[in-house]
Amino acid sequence: MEIEAKFVVDAATLAALADLRALGPYELAATPHAEVQRNTYFDTADRRLSALRCGLRVRLVGERRVATLKRGGQVRDGVHERGEWEVELDAGDAPEQWPPSEARDQTLAVTGGAELLPVVLVRTTRRHLYASLQGRRVAELSLDEGAIEAGARALPFRELEIELLAGGDRADLDALIALLHEHFPLQPEDRSKLARGLELLGGSTGEKPVSPDPMTPTFLADEPPASRPTLPALALGLFDRTADAHRLSGSARRLAQLAATFYEAALHAGAEQPARSARDAALAAPIDGLSPNEQAVVAAATALMRERPRPSREPSLLRLPSGARRQALRLGALLRVASALQVGSTAAVHHGELTTVTLAWRDTEAARLVETRADLWRRAIGGLVVRQTPDGERLSELAPDDAPLSLEMTEVPDGLRGDEGVAEGARRVLRRFFERMLAREEEVRGGEEPEDVHQMRVSTRRLRASLQVTEGVFDAKVIREHRRGLQRVAQALGEVRDRDVFLGSLLAHQERLPEEERPIIEPLLAAVRVERGPARERLVATLGSKRYRRIKRAFAAFLTTPGADIGPLPETGVPPRVRDLAGSAIWRRYEQLRAFESIVGDTPDERLHVARIAGKRLRYALEFFADAIGPRVDEALAPLADLQEALGALQDAVVARAHVRALGLEQDPGAQGYLAALEETGARQGAELPRIWERATGESYRRLLAEIIVDI
Repeated sequence: MEIEAKFVVDAATLAALADLRALGPYELAATPHAEVQRNTYFDTADRRLSALRCGLRVRLVGERRVATLKRGGQVRDGVHERGEWEVELDAGDAPEQWPPSEARDQTLAVTGGAELLPVVLVRTTRRHLYASLQGRRVAELSLDEGAIEAGARALPFRELEIELLAGGDRADLDALIALLHEHFPLQPEDRSKLARGLELLGGSTGEKPVSPDPMTPTFLADEPPASRPTLPALALGLFDRTADAHRLSGSARRLAQLAATFYEAALHAGAEQPARSARDAALAAPIDGLSPNEQAVVAAATALMRERPRPSREPSLLRLPSGARRQALRLGALLRVASALQVGSTAAVHHGELTTVTLAWRDTEAARLVETRADLWRRAIGGLVVRQTPDGERLSELAPDDAPLSLEMTEVPDGLRGDEGVAEGARRVLRRFFERMLAREEEVRGGEEPEDVHQMRVSTRRLRASLQVTEGVFDAKVIREHRRGLQRVAQALGEVRDRDVFLGSLLAHQERLPEEERPIIEPLLAAVRVERGPARERLVATLGSKRYRRIKRAFAAFLTTPGADIGPLPETGVPPRVRDLAGSAIWRRYEQLRAFESIVGDTPDERLHVARIAGKRLRYALEFFADAIGPRVDEALAPLADLQEALGALQDAVVARAHVRALGLEQDPGAQGYLAALEETGARQGAELPRIWERATGESYRRLLAEIIVDI
């Protein structure tokens, strides 16, 4: 947590402060030289950092570069309190290139991986004073002089910053402020330098334009925010001017306006992943006047606003027939280019042999963004040329006069809330689980990485378990059909996964052998590799089959049709909320697991395998309700993960024995040595099992679950 005070000062005060060496009981020590800084502030093209009240800065001092993320907090009378994360950089400015750190993780979380663009440049000459009290350094006083530059404007500043250090507390800060006020004229500054830079972009400071720094691309030019067209207006203008290119019907115009409105609403709400949140908002409830497929087109167009659109992974696209899918792709392409145009101040769009977007010379960032986001346009619509000229028409002239939609937006959270209806909340969670499965499917088809098979299999199991959790919410027959389809996929994945696990275990065993003994395991390894090949071929054939495509499309339709396949109301006659279902769903699965406690430590292997499945079901139920539960879900999941690992090790030995028998290698020396090693490991796991079991089912765990359920 950064705590600092900011004050505007004049030149005389700044000079006097530089010579100060004591302030009441505080000693002041000055650094020998001033520090010259170049601070570049970044944001995404859709301004999500600004919407989330975040500031991201890369500071260059000499050859040292430091990235700083500041987030949230509060300000009063010039005192700023906010979260702060820093990391020293040794590569590029993109967070993906930063060293592993909390700063990197936090930045990727708030940007969602979106590309970062420079928006404000702050040049600062800084002199440091360190305040100490009774030998402990309590605060850093920074005497700053420089200019904030944004677009074609610059704003000079002189400022005093007082930042608390680890050796100080709030009483020290208050005392220093009071002492300074006694001797110097200080004006509290509640705005950060970034906030002042963003005001410059809107033209609200009244400062005269200056020549921009050639190293700082113009992000927004001089059209005031109040007059700049909204994304829906730009999307409609682009729709109208390129009708000969996209060849969409007039009815698609309303779908474009709806999709842009949902996306803009997600941005204004500060969604961490606006494309996904807009998609979920579009699917939160039936939309009057739209068919289910038309609503899915709107949702798909917003989903395609992701930084890297992946149509094959999007459930709302997957459900559509080919004609509607083409429509969604073209609308998504329109939205992507329209959002890039927002970054500029002028734009002319016309369609001749090629669609051409013309921007002013100074709108270099808009031109670059249009080019970056033209990929989908070129695939779904056709050619697009971006060029720049000395001038152009203002964005407001591109937008038509349509009245904005008066759409009552329902806020859609990123995860489940305890007080929301369970049906559409569950559908939203299931969609995200399904997307994970589809993402892994691409990797399984295209590569041989065992982890991809493993994660896709986990995704199918999680989906099937989650569908079980919603028992009674949706039509039972429909749920059975979807679970059956997913089970077929899981079986094909399981054939490959079981052999991958066996191979991994064999290779680990081989590594533990003395080098001269390692060849003894080769016959068993060769036999497993031979049978994995056909299993892999069957899996690829399954994923390429018409049956699998039907399974995916039917499931996608279920997940993207709000209000569909709802089961009968409970006895109360009231649609259940998340908190009305979560407690019973979690507790019932806990009781099913705990039922095995009387036989733990003295039970056949097959019963322990059933116990492991019961533990997985409880784990998946907790993961399903994780957002409604909150941070304590990790406390509940950790013991179950340990139990699953322990029971899994015991089951691996059972499976390995059966596998060796099926291969006819019981007498093979390498196989016998491997099985003996597994038995030894299993004996150790068996001795530890009662302790692990108690952590996952005992009184403390039971109390934890009860508290979690009460808090939902």
